[in-house]
Amino acid sequence: MKNKEYFKKTIYKNGNVLSMKTDGISYHTDIVVEKGVITEIRKNAAAEYEDTGLVDCTGKYLMPSLFDSHAHLNSSEMCSLFIANGITSIRHLSGGSRVKKYSEEIMNGERIGPYVYSSGLIYDGWDAKEKFEGHVYLSTVEEAEKAVYDTIESGYQWVKTYPSISPEQLKRLMDTANACGIKVCGHMSYFVDAKELRDWGYHCCEHSSSLPKHESDVIYLAKSGMWFCPTQVVCETLPDYVWNGKKLSDLKNYEYVPGLIRRFWEERNEKIIKGYKNRGLRPDINVIIERGKTFMEHSNRYLAGSDTMYPGMIAGFSLHDELCKLVELYGRTPYEALEAATVNPSVYCGSEDSKGTLAKGKDADILILDKNPLADIRNTKTIYGVIQGGRYFNRQELDRLLEGVRALPDEKLEIFERLF
Repeated sequence: MKNKEYFKKTIYKNGNVLSMKTDGISYHTDIVVEKGVITEIRKNAAAEYEDTGLVDCTGKYLMPSLFDSHAHLNSSEMCSLFIANGITSIRHLSGGSRVKKYSEEIMNGERIGPYVYSSGLIYDGWDAKEKFEGHVYLSTVEEAEKAVYDTIESGYQWVKTYPSISPEQLKRLMDTANACGIKVCGHMSYFVDAKELRDWGYHCCEHSSSLPKHESDVIYLAKSGMWFCPTQVVCETLPDYVWNGKKLSDLKNYEYVPGLIRRFWEERNEKIIKGYKNRGLRPDINVIIERGKTFMEHSNRYLAGSDTMYPGMIAGFSLHDELCKLVELYGRTPYEALEAATVNPSVYCGSEDSKGTLAKGKDADILILDKNPLADIRNTKTIYGVIQGGRYFNRQELDRLLEGVRALPDEKLEIFERLF
C-alpha cells in the first residue's frame, strides 16, 4: 500500500533546480509531483493549480536524490540513516533473503528505506586465506557455473565475486554469465590478468585498491567501457586504523551506530588490524588514489559508493564523505562527483528512464538542499528535505529518523547476514 503522499499532487515552489542533465541551474522554478512522478518543471506552475500541497523552496536547491553504489544493507537502522542523508537508492552487493524482504516492503510503501538494487551472494575461491560467514566458496568449475544460475534464479541483478576464485572456475563463471546475459562485478582476480578478465566480460571493479598496478592496464580497463566504484573512504581505513592509530569511537556521527554494531565493529577491527600487521601489508594510499585518478581521466564510468557497513562506514553519512574525496583527492568537479551519485548509477542499473535526473515523467526522487552543491560539494550535507517516490520528508521528519536510530535499543535492532 503506497503512502498517502504518493497520491497527493504537490508543488515544490520557487526552487533552484539542478536537473543533472547539464550543470546549469534553473532558478525560481516549480516542480509538480503527482503519484510519485514529476509532471512539470517550469516557472510559475504553482499559479495554475488550486487545492494542491505547496512546499516553499525559495532559496533552496533541488537535485536528484543520491544513490550509494556500493553498500551492504546488513542491519535495520541503516534504512533510516540512508533516507535521512538524502539517499533513496542503493546498490546492495551481498544479496540475502532478509534484504529482499526489506526491499519489497520499501517498494510497497510499508517500510521507510532506500530502493535496493542487489547483486547475489558473494562468491570466492575455496582457497581464500580468510573466510567470512555469508560468503559462498567455490571448489569446482561446476560450482562456479551453478553460482551464476543460483544468482539469476534468486532474482538478483549481478553476480558478485571476490578475487581468490581459480582461473578455471572464473572462466567458467564468466562464460556462463555472458551466455545468460548477467553482468559480473567485484574485486577482480588475484590469478587472472586484469585486461584478460575484462576481455572475458568482467563488468565493474569495486574499490580503487582492486585496480591493477600498471597505469597502462588501468587505462585499458577505462577505455574498454568497464565500470569502477572507488570507495575511497573505506580504502583509507587500512592506513587510518591499522597504521595510524585512529579509533572507531573518534568517528563523526558515531552516535548513530547502535551499540550492538559498535561491539561487532570493534571485534572485527581488532582482527583486521592484527592480520595486516602480521603480514606487514602497508600499501601507499597515494598510489591507490593515482590508479583511480588514471581511470577517471580516461572514462566517466565511475560510481560513488561507501561500502557501508564495513567497520567505520556509517550508513548515509559516509557517502557524503566519499563525494568530498572524489573532488578533493580524485580531482573531479562537484558536478562530476554528483554525476557519480545520480546519473551514473541510474545508467549502470538500467533505470535511467525513471531515475538519475529531474525531468517530466521521471520518478520524484529529489533532494532539497539549503546550499548550492556545485559551489561546494560539502553542501550535499545541508539537507532541507528528501522526496522519495512522492513522499516528502521534511527536516523535522528526517531529524526524527536520526533520533530514532540514536536511541535504538539493541533488542529492537535487526541484524541481517554478517559479512565482515
